[in-house]
Amino acid sequence: MSALPSRSRRVLALGAVFLGGALLTPLGIASLRRARAERVDAQAGDPAAATSSSAGAATALSDAGAGLEGGEASSPADGGGAGVAEGGGDAGGARFELPAWSAASRAATYGGLSADACDREMRARGIPHAPARGAPLVDRPIRLTGALHGVTFRGDGVAKPRSASPFDIADCRLALALDELAAFLATRGIVEVVHFSMHRPGPAGAVAPTKAAAKPPAGKKAPKAAGKAAKPGERAAKKPAAPGRPNQHALGLAIDVAAFVKADGTRLDVKADWLGAIGAPPCGPGSEPKAPSPHALELREIVCSISTSGLFNVVLTPNANDAHADHFHFDIKRGARYFLLE
Repeated sequence: MSALPSRSRRVLALGAVFLGGALLTPLGIASLRRARAERVDAQAGDPAAATSSSAGAATALSDAGAGLEGGEASSPADGGGAGVAEGGGDAGGARFELPAWSAASRAATYGGLSADACDREMRARGIPHAPARGAPLVDRPIRLTGALHGVTFRGDGVAKPRSASPFDIADCRLALALDELAAFLATRGIVEVVHFSMHRPGPAGAVAPTKAAAKPPAGKKAPKAAGKAAKPGERAAKKPAAPGRPNQHALGLAIDVAAFVKADGTRLDVKADWLGAIGAPPCGPGSEPKAPSPHALELREIVCSISTSGLFNVVLTPNANDAHADHFHFDIKRGARYFLLE
């Protein structure tokens, strides 16, 4: 079901191994651009491609990343997204596997970009954005200022307009992933992603994991009490509180999706239409919705395709816990060496 014959994918995979990790990120980005251009050209030549069968649409995201991941890196199964393609129509009847983690995976490639490289890639893609303020833990904060591939990302229930809301700030690496996500969603006729938040302020005292702890200015000594034992009759020096650990929202690397809206006004609402059960697998055997409504089945096809692609390190659905009853959580974890789907 992949865009490349099996022999070609194996050749690409071997080539990625011999090239080494230092070249994977730039080569992955270039391959992704080519894959995206080929998909757009194919849709332009065949208008029916944008509204093809559910199985074909479900594999668009996985196929688009074959070049980025070296052909085989996204999944142990042949074709990267083959499990979803074969089982997406019956929402759980077929075997499903998470992608195998690889340094060439799409989440790792995006997460491994430097801030400057991320900026260059956003400009190369023409992603409409502007610098953002008010998110101190986000490495390269931006705001999307327009649609991506015809898909608008809109905050739901946010009091402030997008130009001022802290919940619409994203790290540039998340913006690249959302650009790719939007290209896939567009093949399903989706024109709007309604989200609760991307960025959310971190806990008090939190520091970004990529930033070193602050050192005393040159010429100044640490406080006298630091590291010294208390003398008899004296109170022991109070240890400084450990800094809070920010989650991926505080780093601008996550998005909570409440709904997808199609061009005809159809709304695929996570809270109303998922119809799952806590603890049940979101994909594969046992993932069937409580009622096999078209919306519930389509939401599963979308989530399973996204998970199989390796675009995000973590994909959480309402099956995870009560806290996710009304949204999907997608995030990139820089430096993570795993994929998680619940």
